Amino acid sequence: MNAIDRLRLLFEEQINVLPIAENLVIFEKENFKEEMERRNFHSAVVDVEGVMMKYDEGDDVLKPISQEDLMEANTPLLKAFRMLISQRRFFIKDEDGKLSYIVTRTDLDKIPLRIGFFGLISLLETHLKDMIRKQLPHWEESLTENRLSQARSLYEWKQARKEEIDLVQCLQFGDLGSIFSKNQRFKKFDPSLSRDRFVQTMNNIGQLRDALAHSQSHLGFSWDEIDQMIGFIRSIIDREDPIFEA
Repeated sequence: MNAIDRLRLLFEEQINVLPIAENLVIFEKENFKEEMERRNFHSAVVDVEGVMMKYDEGDDVLKPISQEDLMEANTPLLKAFRMLISQRRFFIKDEDGKLSYIVTRTDLDKIPLRIGFFGLISLLETHLKDMIRKQLPHWEESLTENRLSQARSLYEWKQARKEEIDLVQCLQFGDLGSIFSKNQRFKKFDPSLSRDRFVQTMNNIGQLRDALAHSQSHLGFSWDEIDQMIGFIRSIIDREDPIFEA
């Protein structure tokens, strides 16, 4: 298992949904609507003579909790993200089988998931740089002189600090999009990709990366758009490395 595999295991399997879930409040039947309004809750679990029922804002009556309402506590965080895009909330049982937590779409904006997004983008960045080292010996020709000069300046600065680094490591995320957009190299990832779509998606991922790195309150994209970016990243890092012409 290489470094990328270990990082992916961390972000996609070892961090589960519980870090973003909230402790579940069980309401009494007599006053659950008033308590929901007071707490600004849109969903609730109500104890009806020992039987747990659910109520979502807009429902006419209390309803039984079905399997579709439940999420396993060990659900990987990024899988939970996709589940919450399609369904607004889930209840989670503890190790004793008792309803104990709730996770909603609102919880998607919490720090653990932001770390997961940033981690996946970092994996893509590392993966593309590795491909450049292995397969594109003349990659410098794909960058403008200005961008190449900035990378070289950073490289010289890091060398002066006695860092063990190469020039590829000093490339910015936007540089990677430029390198793989040249000579239609992106077609090796997906023959159906157009240059405009590849460039726009890489630009969006770069903007998301910057927003995450600077802890911006609004990431600038919808959850569906972020999900599409994650799918794009996975389509590149999941597949066997393509062979590029130098």
